[in-house]
Amino acid sequence: MRGFLRFLAGIMALLFVATAVLALFLTNLFAVVADREIIKESLSNLDELVVETVPTFVAQTLEQQARERGLAPINLDEELLQQSMETLLPPGWIEAQADTAVDTVYDMLETGDLDNAELEIDTTPLLDRFRGDPGRVVVSNIVTSLPACTQPINPAELLGPNVTIPACLPPGVPADQITQEVHTRLVQTLDSNPQFTSEFGVVRVPLFSSEQQAQNEQLVQTREQLLRLQRTFAFAQNWGWVLWLLPLSCLFMIALFAVRSISDLGYWWGWTLLGTAVLVLFLSLVFPAITTFLLRQSPANATAVATSLQQTGIQVITAVTDTWLSRVNVQAAIMFVLGLIFLLLGILTRRRTNVDPNW
Repeated sequence: MRGFLRFLAGIMALLFVATAVLALFLTNLFAVVADREIIKESLSNLDELVVETVPTFVAQTLEQQARERGLAPINLDEELLQQSMETLLPPGWIEAQADTAVDTVYDMLETGDLDNAELEIDTTPLLDRFRGDPGRVVVSNIVTSLPACTQPINPAELLGPNVTIPACLPPGVPADQITQEVHTRLVQTLDSNPQFTSEFGVVRVPLFSSEQQAQNEQLVQTREQLLRLQRTFAFAQNWGWVLWLLPLSCLFMIALFAVRSISDLGYWWGWTLLGTAVLVLFLSLVFPAITTFLLRQSPANATAVATSLQQTGIQVITAVTDTWLSRVNVQAAIMFVLGLIFLLLGILTRRRTNVDPNW
C-alpha cells in the first residue's frame, strides 16, 4: 500500500511540474501584456523610426508617380530630407501620440466600451512648425528634387485641384516660387480644415462609431475581434491566479500520499520544486532562440511603411518577451531556493532521526 501511495505521489509530482510551468509562464505573460507602460517603453524610439522611414516613403511615392507619368527619375536627397524631418517634428511628439494611442487601446480593453472609443491626436506642435521655416524646408527639398517637365504646362495649373506636390517643374519657373506656392496652399488647406481648427489642433478620431460600422464591414469584424480580446483580457486579469490552484493542489496531494515525517516533506517537496525550477530556467534560455528564429521567418516587405511597422512589431514583441522572461526567471529562482531549503530540511531532519530514534 505504501508503494502504491508513493507511486501516486510521483504522479502528482510530475503533474505539479507541468501545471506549475504552465502557471508560471501564463500568469507572468498576462501581467506583462496587461502593463501598458511596458508597451509604451517599447515604442520609445518612434521619433527616430519615423524620421528614417518618411523620407524613404516619400521618395518611393514620388518615384512611382514619375514612372507612371513617363517622367525622368526623381533624385531625392533622402539624407537632406531626414534632416528636415528632424527639424519639423517637435521633440517627443511622435512618442506622445503613441502613448495616447496605447492608452486608448488599453482603456478599451479594460472597460469594454468600444462604441465611444476615440483616438485623440494633438497636432498643434506639428502644425506650428509646418507653418514656419521647418515646413517650408521640407517642401523645398522635395520640390528641388523633381524632374523638369518634358511637355508644356500651364504654371497656374501646376498643382491641380488637389493640393499635392507637383509631378515636375515647368521650365522658366523658379523652384523657390513653386516651393512658396506649394507651402502656402498646404498651410491654407490645413488652416481651413475644421478637424484642425474646431478644437485648437486636437483631432478626435472615432474608432467604432455607428456611421463607420455601417459603411465598413471589415470594421465591424475588427470590433468583434476586439470584443473577444477584451473578454479574454478581463478574464486573464481577474482569474489568472486560478492557474496556481492546480500545482498547489498537487503539493497537497503529495503530502497526503507520501509524507509521514518532516524529512519526507523536505525530500518530496524539495526535489519537486527544484526540478520545476530547473526546467523553467532551461525553457527560458531556449525561448529567446525560438522567438528570434520565428521573427526571422516573417516575410520581408519592400515598402518603407511596411518595413517600419514590422520593425515596430518586433520591438514590442522583444520588449514584452524580455520583461516576461525576467519575471519568470526571478520566480523560478525563488522556487529553486525554496526547493533547496526543503531538500536541506529533509537531509538534516533525516540525519537527526538517525542519531536520535526517539525524535
